Amino acid sequence: MRKRGLLSAVSFVFLSVGLLVRAPSELPGKWPRQGQSERPRFYALKVVSEKNVLNAKDSLSAPDGLFAKILQGGQLILFMENKLHSFPGLGRPGEGGSPADSGSVVGRGGADFSLEGWFVRQNMEGRQDYDWIPLGLSVSGFCLPLIDSFSLLPFDISAGTNMIRITNIGSKTLFVDAVIGYRKIIHNSS
Repeated sequence: MRKRGLLSAVSFVFLSVGLLVRAPSELPGKWPRQGQSERPRFYALKVVSEKNVLNAKDSLSAPDGLFAKILQGGQLILFMENKLHSFPGLGRPGEGGSPADSGSVVGRGGADFSLEGWFVRQNMEGRQDYDWIPLGLSVSGFCLPLIDSFSLLPFDISAGTNMIRITNIGSKTLFVDAVIGYRKIIHNSS
């Protein structure tokens, strides 16, 4: 009975997070905001899978003004140059200590979309498996779920992810120029 209650709570958390992720009306963050410090970046390296996407390779590498077009119901899975990680405690100025973005999607259009990362989890038999987890969207980009929020779940968020899935759930074409990952800024103590 206790396991069933925990599974129901876990299901509720995932459904709630999924509904929040699917709500935006446009891509989060196109470029760093004025006065925002530059963080070291990396980009999508290759297309893993595409469905109802035109010019999928135009979403690779740094933003260049060329766009992959994800049609209604389309899906694009990209492999990143490096792993994306969550950055708890690195809050953006003026946003009350919220986690720093793990990355951003450069694009245009007003399409609704979902954004997910491919994470390791333990299955019922105790073996490693993988599953898609919704990523949190912010005004300036996206962030991986904080490790603390998933401590009771069988996912290893701390390992990060190097695969991103973008799904167009809207009725308009979604234009994606690039997916950017951010590295943690390491301050030298001199």
